[in-house]
Amino acid sequence: MTSWLMIVFLYALGVCIIIAEVFLPAHGILGLVGLLVVGYALYQTMIVSSIAGLLALIGSVFLFIFGMRFAVHNWHRTPVGRRISPKNPVLSEEDRMPVEGMQALIGCVGRSLTPLRPVGTCVFNERRVECKAEYGMIERGVAVEAIRLIDRTISVRRVSETGETSKDPSSADQAQTA
Repeated sequence: MTSWLMIVFLYALGVCIIIAEVFLPAHGILGLVGLLVVGYALYQTMIVSSIAGLLALIGSVFLFIFGMRFAVHNWHRTPVGRRISPKNPVLSEEDRMPVEGMQALIGCVGRSLTPLRPVGTCVFNERRVECKAEYGMIERGVAVEAIRLIDRTISVRRVSETGETSKDPSSADQAQTA
């Protein structure tokens, strides 16, 4: 009976030391000591009973996985986590990209500087602008037309050689073959 009481005490001590690691700045030393104590408790359990030791090992692995998942998901709520991880900034209108200059580009024809997969850079009236392809990918150096502004990003579509905008990427291929 005293051996089982000692084993339970070792498990409890190991878990308490591991939990103390969260609240005390020990740089992982307490966590390592706690794992060693739990490991010694597992060893002692194996000596007393191999079935109990195997069950304790399986339980320890599951508790370790669950504990790590719980710790990662709740770290930012602990006192130490609140001090280390900053709060998310609240952006104001001054922090966001202005829309006024971008509205004037709607309907303009420009060229893609980079491949749009679906986001890339285009030039409109000597101005570099980040754009998003309406559908699919657009190669570099292709004529594009700005069709709308979606959340401060210009949406563009490919313009054929005749100057017509293609609403469907397959129709541009058909126009070129005809």
